Amino acid sequence: MFRGDQDFLFSYGPLFWLTGGTTSMYSALAYWTSIALVCAINGIFWAALVAVAARRRALLLFGVTYVLFFGSPIVNVALFMWPLSLVAWLHYAEPTPRTLSRLMLFVLGVLVSVALYMRFFYGTVATLTFGAYFFGRALRRRRIDELAMLTVGGVLGYVFIGLVIFHHPASLAQYLIINSQLSFGNSVDMTLQVTNSTKTFVAAGCVALALNLFGVLRRPALLLPIDALFLVLFKLGFSRTDHYIAYFVVPMAVVCCLMLFDGGRLGRLLFVVSVAALYVMCVSPSYPGGPVHRPLRPAVNFDTPYDARMASVYPQFKLSDPVLARIGKQSIDVYPYHNEYAFANGLNYVHRPVFQNYMTLTPKLDAMNEEFFESSGRPRFVLWTAGIACGNAECNPFDGFDGKLALNEDPLTSSTILLNYHPVEMFKTTRGIPATLLEANDKHVRYAEEPLSNIRDVRFGEWLEIPKNVEGVVKLKPQLRFTLRGRLKNMLFRGGLVLIHYRLSTGEERVYRANILNAESGIWVSPLPNGFSWQGVTVTAVKLETPNSGYLTPTFDAQWIEVPIKQFKLQPFDRPVALPSGVEYAEPLNCDGSIDASNEQNPIPASIRASGILRLQGWLAASASDGRLTDRTFVTVTDSFGQIRFAPTHLQHRPDVATAYGHASLTESGFESKLDLSDLRGKYMLGLAQQQGGALHLCRQFQVQLEVAP
Repeated sequence: MFRGDQDFLFSYGPLFWLTGGTTSMYSALAYWTSIALVCAINGIFWAALVAVAARRRALLLFGVTYVLFFGSPIVNVALFMWPLSLVAWLHYAEPTPRTLSRLMLFVLGVLVSVALYMRFFYGTVATLTFGAYFFGRALRRRRIDELAMLTVGGVLGYVFIGLVIFHHPASLAQYLIINSQLSFGNSVDMTLQVTNSTKTFVAAGCVALALNLFGVLRRPALLLPIDALFLVLFKLGFSRTDHYIAYFVVPMAVVCCLMLFDGGRLGRLLFVVSVAALYVMCVSPSYPGGPVHRPLRPAVNFDTPYDARMASVYPQFKLSDPVLARIGKQSIDVYPYHNEYAFANGLNYVHRPVFQNYMTLTPKLDAMNEEFFESSGRPRFVLWTAGIACGNAECNPFDGFDGKLALNEDPLTSSTILLNYHPVEMFKTTRGIPATLLEANDKHVRYAEEPLSNIRDVRFGEWLEIPKNVEGVVKLKPQLRFTLRGRLKNMLFRGGLVLIHYRLSTGEERVYRANILNAESGIWVSPLPNGFSWQGVTVTAVKLETPNSGYLTPTFDAQWIEVPIKQFKLQPFDRPVALPSGVEYAEPLNCDGSIDASNEQNPIPASIRASGILRLQGWLAASASDGRLTDRTFVTVTDSFGQIRFAPTHLQHRPDVATAYGHASLTESGFESKLDLSDLRGKYMLGLAQQQGGALHLCRQFQVQLEVAP
């Protein structure tokens, strides 16, 4: 709203800063405005509830509820449950429920539209609360004037406020479209692979049963808003289950106060049962702690310019001077989602419509980003970094969020970037993780794909052979279909799980979680990249699996396609050769080290039978007791005539070896070699050799039989 001329269209709306939930406020005026609004919302929320509790002689039990679930006069739940507090104030007036004037109903509708722009789900909850309550009143009174005036206020407020805060009128519709897509995508793919305890569901069921008994037996006028709120809060709390205390337990405590305010014995009994059930759920751990709020003193020094404050928040995202010099004042986007780099370095940030790849959850959202990168308004540069799954410089930057492959999170977006940009810098960030700077090609091209072949009636768990002799990237487009049970699961609880298994030419097998909704745009298959060296391993076969029976139809059709992305080259393998140049044989040694694994088999067998590629892993040191490393480590392959060939190895970190021998230097004693066996046939002996200076020492103790099959 305050920065640039782009509209941020996201579930956190353009007025979200009014809640105080921003990284840094734009100005002191914005800071105090947000405090005033948060205090006003909490004041209305508590005033309505306390007034009803006092009138119904229920302050003691209400105080218990406050201690158990709120504990502060400033609570986040007030931002979306204030509509229910007003409904309680209206309904429990004596001797009959209050009625509002047409003007007040119109204003109430406008306030709902403001809530929608603060955060989409705030407005959704407000719409359901007021809509359900006044719809029930319309049915009982056989008049729709109250509901109509509320609706008019909401619609006109949404349009007028949107025209004021958005830079582009089209954002009025796009805001609704994006959030509807995000809501659906969150339900399917933004889920945790966990199992909730039976106790949790029993407790939630007790609350639902008590509320419905109360609504049917005591207050039918409140039954519709009660059930509407229970369903939406259950969905919000358990769709991604680590949110259930903040978005289900605490707001449901507010809903349960409707039973307390009834005043009758039955209502209070059901209230006590519900509060006990919610308390059982509440003691289950979620996120601990929360932010500190000092109302009389800003937490930020507003004498410091806004851009400088934003940069100071993210010092760990500072880029090196050469990289910054290369970017200059040119426009840039950040992929997959660490836009902290833009603020930490004062970059000319021009972002795609959905600026986090793990939130580009549906093909429609993905297509918006695709169109952006195909347009003349695309940024000059894209900074591509490893994601939060990366913990060190040796990680695979394409390993994404929640065990997914980043290239499958938003397949149209990532592929369009690769089609329209080329790497100009590869480096390690100040946090030590890999990153690359991509620059736009002179001409932009549209995403294109070439059909290769169609497959019908594929079953989950069935291996699919990859088409051969393809120059570009091979993708699989499965037509996954939800069953009725699956659709209900998506709507009322959370989505299921689909895993994609990759069988590599090295003999390895890797498993990633697939994005179910975006899979129809193409799952990246081969080559499978392993870093910003832009090399990848050939994939020979893939299969899809799901542990959720009945979630998807058991068979599906699929299509192999080729996308003309040429950045990735096939990873070269280690070919055994004669004596390396520049070294001479020296006396064989009893070496410190081990060959630990062959093709993921640990420990290695006494005899190995392999073909194609053989992956060996282990460690070797010149002296483990002294912490001295070799200059180079080789795998030796000796034939039946005694001829020795040498294959190079590559560094693997082995902190376990360093810990065992008490020398930090031995962290770099690990090795990996992917032996190309294509020129070998028959029986051989595997071993190790170490180079020290110009001397090459064979290791006596390593003798592993190898049979290379044709």
